[in-house]
Amino acid sequence: MFRLLLLAACLAVSVNAYSEGAPKAACRDLTPQHGAELQTGKPPYSFSGPSHVRGDQKLTLTLGGDEFLGFIIQARDGQNRVVGQFKVVDTAHSQTLDCSGPQDTLTHLKATKGSPLSGVTFDWIPPAGYKGNVKFMATVVQTGFVYWVGRVTKDIDVE
Repeated sequence: MFRLLLLAACLAVSVNAYSEGAPKAACRDLTPQHGAELQTGKPPYSFSGPSHVRGDQKLTLTLGGDEFLGFIIQARDGQNRVVGQFKVVDTAHSQTLDCSGPQDTLTHLKATKGSPLSGVTFDWIPPAGYKGNVKFMATVVQTGFVYWVGRVTKDIDVE
């Protein structure tokens, strides 16, 4: 009986361990540390918003689709480097994370099983003087054991 209670407690901790945002360990490859197998099919999520932005303006995008609990989003250049900075729009559900630089990653905040998100809107600011293509990549967690790693993408031209 004790083993069963211990196992249940460990499972509960692993499911709720990242309710306050993605861990720094997820910065490099956007992989949550949930210990479950990732989904390989087409994710039920997408980015909506413009496909281009001027280098001196902010870009506003929304991640949406089916309900979800958590996410981590980065913008990467053609050499797969994390670029730009995020500005939080939805302060109740999102926050920035410093991975390669200040505020270069966006993640969830206060994820709760009983209150899933249907979408999150955010602003992104290109690096000064940057011109070229940027790929937004997101890992979206539907439940603690169902998630898509880096498969939600959107290409943006920075002019």
